[in-house]
Amino acid sequence: MVNVEVDAKRATWTITDEGEGFDYNNLPDPTAEENLENLTGRGVFIVKHLADQCVFNTKGNEVELLFKL
Repeated sequence: MVNVEVDAKRATWTITDEGEGFDYNNLPDPTAEENLENLTGRGVFIVKHLADQCVFNTKGNEVELLFKL
């Protein structure tokens, strides 16, 4: 499920997955030499650097992304 709320100052995207979630605190660094050719692990890294705020729920199956406008 994707929900978007926009006002004059910010856009907030909430993305929820029905899956079991994942441990977002222990992701391998996609910029580390040993991970550069891996095909996974870049999405969370990119989103954390693009969004002004990125908050996962405890289960790891929902993320709220805040972008200041």
